[in-house]
Amino acid sequence: MDAGNTAEPHDQFHQTTGALDVIVLLREEMEQWLEEAQDDSKREALENVVGHLQAMEEEYKHRCASLREKLAL
Repeated sequence: MDAGNTAEPHDQFHQTTGALDVIVLLREEMEQWLEEAQDDSKREALENVVGHLQAMEEEYKHRCASLREKLAL
């Protein structure tokens, strides 16, 4: 999202919310795969992926909130 730094705040907001939507979808899919994992090593790997996606999701939620405040939405 480096290109977002030069974009207008309105465009940044839309880019960030779009990225957040993708992250949420990926996290949900990985959580489903995690539930279906039958091998401990696969489960551990998927837990790591889900944890990373959760962290990214929180970061993007904070970015959206900050941009929402800037735009007074």
